[in-house]
Amino acid sequence: MSGSGRLRGAYGALNGVYWMLCCLIYSFSANFLLGRGYSNSALGVIVAAGYILGLSMQPPAAALADRTARAPLAVIGGSAAAVGAVTALILALPEKGAALTIVYVLFLALVIMLQPLVNAFAYYIEALGTAIPFGVCRAVGSLTYGVLAAVLGRVILRTGVDAVPGAGLGIAVLMVLLMVWFSRAGTPARPTETESAGGSAGGLLKNGSFRALLAAVVLLFFSHSFLSGYTIQIVRAVGGDDGDMGMLTMYVAVLELPTMFLFDRLLKRFSCGGLLRFAAVFFAVKNLLVFAAGSLGGVYGGMTLQLLGYALYIPASVRYAGELSGPGDANRAQAYVTAMSTLGSVCASGFGGVLIDAVGVRAALGVTSASAVLGALVMVLGVKNKTTVKPGA
Repeated sequence: MSGSGRLRGAYGALNGVYWMLCCLIYSFSANFLLGRGYSNSALGVIVAAGYILGLSMQPPAAALADRTARAPLAVIGGSAAAVGAVTALILALPEKGAALTIVYVLFLALVIMLQPLVNAFAYYIEALGTAIPFGVCRAVGSLTYGVLAAVLGRVILRTGVDAVPGAGLGIAVLMVLLMVWFSRAGTPARPTETESAGGSAGGLLKNGSFRALLAAVVLLFFSHSFLSGYTIQIVRAVGGDDGDMGMLTMYVAVLELPTMFLFDRLLKRFSCGGLLRFAAVFFAVKNLLVFAAGSLGGVYGGMTLQLLGYALYIPASVRYAGELSGPGDANRAQAYVTAMSTLGSVCASGFGGVLIDAVGVRAALGVTSASAVLGALVMVLGVKNKTTVKPGA
């Protein structure tokens, strides 16, 4: 395999291990915390606190990663090592209590903080002279997410919820080893200001289309994060169990693969703005179908639209922000978009558990469906095709 091929493969592997960590926090936090005796409301508060902390950590981490050419290696590698240490602590604190709560919040925050850095690492590799097919590499993340979900759902039934932090420890070690490999692959040239298409990540906030994207993302991810964070409650409401939840999560993740693999071809025919608007509509339709579902089959049917919503949104939003900001501010541009998705997730976590305890799963899905519809309207009406920010804006 050529040097470029190895770099592309390694970046795909980085997406793979990172999204396995995301599988643990997005899909299995409920299993772990409920298994430790926390209520739905307490679960929501803990996850929301982790998301808020992770959100607050993203800007300084992104700024640090943008400081020097090799800084992303140190920031991602150090954060992965911290994830390993924290998951080891979780394993050592098996009982419900203040210590477990604090450490689990930190685990969530570290994984959330890493997302814009992993996305923007594609630009680090491209600065080494290797073009990255982001959709394909991100698809590796969906594949590993799905496989881990299916396996972990079954393992939890047999061995208990300690399988969640145990998996986190092993995945963190793999991520550290990957960053060590990248550190030996060369040093990219530091992009100059003239190489940055947007001139400044801050200039993005003056662009009305980009502001509409950020507003829509909050609303859409409120609904999306409720579906992914409370999947076990949704599945149990229609008669399923942890194993069914794991298989559903794998099914949804695998569905993302075709869209992500074909993304670069789609981008040759359609604008990022058009793809984002299309994806937003299917975010809403998916949520509405799950809301209407009365059986596990109905839930599967609604979640099938993941391949036209979330699977399309992820690579389109990464490229959209990257094209506007340019490589010199790539980490901070990704942080803007990730921050808004995290904010939506915070709201879903903070209010989702309370809604379920207060009015039940069905009514809670009604609230998130309304949010998804509103988010789709904002995206369709506000995001334009031509959104270039002039250098120095």
